[in-house]
Amino acid sequence: MAEEQVSLNQTEETTTPQENNTPAVEPKKKKKGMNDILRCALVLVLIASVAGVLLGVINWVTYVDPEQTIKSQVGSAYGVAADNVTNVTADYTALELGKSKVNAVYKVNDDVTAFYVTASGAYDGTVEFVICVKDGKIDNINVYSSGETASIGGNVLKQANLDKYNGLALSTVDTGSEAGSKDAKESTVYISGATKTTKSVVNAIKVTAKAYASKGGENA
Repeated sequence: MAEEQVSLNQTEETTTPQENNTPAVEPKKKKKGMNDILRCALVLVLIASVAGVLLGVINWVTYVDPEQTIKSQVGSAYGVAADNVTNVTADYTALELGKSKVNAVYKVNDDVTAFYVTASGAYDGTVEFVICVKDGKIDNINVYSSGETASIGGNVLKQANLDKYNGLALSTVDTGSEAGSKDAKESTVYISGATKTTKSVVNAIKVTAKAYASKGGENA
């Protein structure tokens, strides 16, 4: 019996399965395929599209119509209802001088015509003005839009400074070309250090004078 027991034990030892020493194989990492790249591109396109739509909505909500604003402003200044201020831009044939231009012309009443002007030469690029003309002379100049530095160019654009041009006969203005630095420094509104902003004021007057004359001056 003892021999049989030993034999059985030996048999069990020989039949016991050996441990598997083969190292485990790690799963391969999935490489990014074309589908993943296309998916990322699609997400970016969707984000850009949504951003564009939102920007468009914001612009639409915040947009201010220059024509209605100017009609209200000049109408109020001369005691005329905004609805009675008429756009007469089509009556004028010369609306540009270099990079400066007359965007629109408005008949305020029988005596006053308002010129909405974008004038070049400014430090920030351009300045927009509304210049009212009465009997061939500047009745007033107002800044409609400006990005000039308040502490420098802004001094040139102060109303008290611009009022120095009130009464200027447009027939005396040289409309052959836009203003240079010399023209700016000789201007009555020139302030040291703000040559470019002054240049924009002079250009606004020049392009207004050119447009005014293109309808026949006294008949504008």
